[in-house]
Amino acid sequence: MATDEESANADVPFRTRLARVVVSVVILTGVTVILGYGGWLLLTLTARISGFDPETADGELLRDRLLAWPDRNREVMRSDGRTRVPWRP
Repeated sequence: MATDEESANADVPFRTRLARVVVSVVILTGVTVILGYGGWLLLTLTARISGFDPETADGELLRDRLLAWPDRNREVMRSDGRTRVPWRP
């Protein structure tokens, strides 16, 4: 027997559901790019303008580590999760 939620989804036209999916993908892609590379861009601009260039505990520049962050995540996805997940930049 269909639940109320399934009935409500069946009443929504296909174009509306497609538009919702497209908008979600566009928004999530934008947020991913901004969060992935936005931190690096912000720290680079801050370093050039004000001279403040934060470092990690081991002395590496934080902006360099943020720039490498998306590539490190891709490596984990390509290995089907067999490598260590880089939780922090």
